[in-house]
Amino acid sequence: MGLARCEAGGEEFALSWAELPEPAAAGSAMAQMHAALLRQLGGQPSQAEPFAVSGMTPSPEAVMQRVDGASHARLAVFNRGLKVYQLVVRSDKPIADAHWNDFASSVRLID
Repeated sequence: MGLARCEAGGEEFALSWAELPEPAAAGSAMAQMHAALLRQLGGQPSQAEPFAVSGMTPSPEAVMQRVDGASHARLAVFNRGLKVYQLVVRSDKPIADAHWNDFASSVRLID
């Protein structure tokens, strides 16, 4: 598993990924990553919504969600071929739509 993260303006931005043995495992892996992240974050999750970034493999398990509680987060899971990804922004304050949108739209999937 890989991880890239940074902090800016009191928010933590992270992109993590893992490689799978076969493409058929992607849906299950995304669901497991999503559930584990929600458990770790705690708080009250919003309804999951479909998520897409340029170059990803279309999948019904590719979703994004807000989590609010003692801290705030936005998260998404998606895949491209054999790699599954999760995006997370965390903060003590509610996360501005513009911050999430800028981060999510900055993702460039390359081989």
